Amino acid sequence: MRKPKKILNYVLVGLVILYTAILLFPQMLFSNKFDHSNFTIYYHAATIDSNKISSILDKSSVLLSISELYDPKKEQKIFLCNSFGEFTFFALRSRNAFAVNYPLVQNIFLSKSNILENTIKRNGPENNVRTMSGIIAHETMHSVLEDELGLLKYKLLPTWKNEGYADYIAKESSFDENLGFNKFCEYNGKMDNPSYTYFKYKVYVQYLLDKENIEVGTLLKQDFDLDSLALISKNAFCQEL
Repeated sequence: MRKPKKILNYVLVGLVILYTAILLFPQMLFSNKFDHSNFTIYYHAATIDSNKISSILDKSSVLLSISELYDPKKEQKIFLCNSFGEFTFFALRSRNAFAVNYPLVQNIFLSKSNILENTIKRNGPENNVRTMSGIIAHETMHSVLEDELGLLKYKLLPTWKNEGYADYIAKESSFDENLGFNKFCEYNGKMDNPSYTYFKYKVYVQYLLDKENIEVGTLLKQDFDLDSLALISKNAFCQEL
């Protein structure tokens, strides 16, 4: 009995090592690549609309240039998945997301994308479409934050700062902005909705950077009370509506 169990353990360990190697070096599974500026796009299709994908990447670069942390020479690898199933393979724990960026190696995998329309879809029933250029900017900003903070501090960065700043740079979220501010400005405007939660994170960051004019370094390092931040953000933005 012990021998089959031992063999099974070897097989499982081998599969884990193989899967890790694929995440580290996924280029082996993508037949083509396209270089533009500091981005390298890996894809399966025989051809790609070079003008359209270049335009999308240029839009991402413009968004990223807003951040004082961004170095336009930073190289970023992006892998285009053809289906939700393929994306799930590369993003087991984030299979319903628009994209995933693995720390350290900083390989970005995108869910089902439409280059001609500059859109990307996630595998979900609602709040499931964003711009491809915005998502590339969002995910690249995660790489930038990791470079700025180092791996350990980046992993300890509160989610509201990490995701809120990435969406602030992308100038979008998956939640409709008008509906989001309507809910945000309600006295009990709470929703058990991850998309709306990320929208709030973006609002918090937007308040601190645009209204309080704090520096990005201060945003990343200083502690903030989220309840107080929610209240003062609501007072600032809801008076404008």
